[in-house]
Amino acid sequence: MEEIIINGKALYTPKGAAREYAAVGCNFYTGCPHNCSYCYLKRGVLSKQLGGTDVQLKKCFANEGNALFKFKNECDKYIDYLRVVGIFFSFSTDPMLKETSILTMMAAIIAINLDIPVMILTKCSDVPMSVNLLINSICMEKRHLISFGFTLTGRDDMEPGASPNEERIDAMRRLKELGFKTWASIEPIIDFDSSLSVIEKSIRWCDHYKIGLRSGVSKDYYDLDELTEFVCDVNHYVEVAKRDYAKSPTVYWKESVKKVCKIPHVYPGYWDYVVGKDYIW
Repeated sequence: MEEIIINGKALYTPKGAAREYAAVGCNFYTGCPHNCSYCYLKRGVLSKQLGGTDVQLKKCFANEGNALFKFKNECDKYIDYLRVVGIFFSFSTDPMLKETSILTMMAAIIAINLDIPVMILTKCSDVPMSVNLLINSICMEKRHLISFGFTLTGRDDMEPGASPNEERIDAMRRLKELGFKTWASIEPIIDFDSSLSVIEKSIRWCDHYKIGLRSGVSKDYYDLDELTEFVCDVNHYVEVAKRDYAKSPTVYWKESVKKVCKIPHVYPGYWDYVVGKDYIW
């Protein structure tokens, strides 16, 4: 389907590296209390608009009800396109905070009832409690239309306001047992051992991984031989998951990895061990 550029109040077309996560994003709030030391919202021009630890509804919305009204109108306007590419929550905050989760779930219910897929990315471990509203509002047959993602770095010390990585993985397990799709953002890779550890611990419960390098660091931050070994190790874990758990998690290697990792040619389509650039998996 031909790409449609959206520039609405709730829905919009992401640019740059965010475009590898989703064709359409939804931001209701700005600000995040996780206070992650590597957060891209702390740097550059975006820091003044989207940074800070105070969570606030975007100024273009009068209130939460107005935000939902505009969201629904924009979903109706682009419904055919959205049914193909889905909606991602959120690039400007954590959509499952106590301040944001209710509006996120209400918007997700609207989208799912319109047969629009929804993708959520969070660092909150109490997500299974937040989905009670969702479970009570959509039928079991539509549960596949939402996928819950968790950012996993293995570095709790750099994410002081977020739930510990171990608790996020346990939340992923509980959501998987409830019949939802799950995924993980292994981005940024702070160090290879920590990232590999959370992949190993989560792979039984995770359907899909998106893996990317840290931005804004020096060119020699990553050892290229170690990066190559990491890529091979991840693909080995995928094979182990197939063997031991009868499941086939997919992996999307972001361009930040592919452009610097000189992996030996193993077989055709090595980098397409995953669903390529599809946004819905």
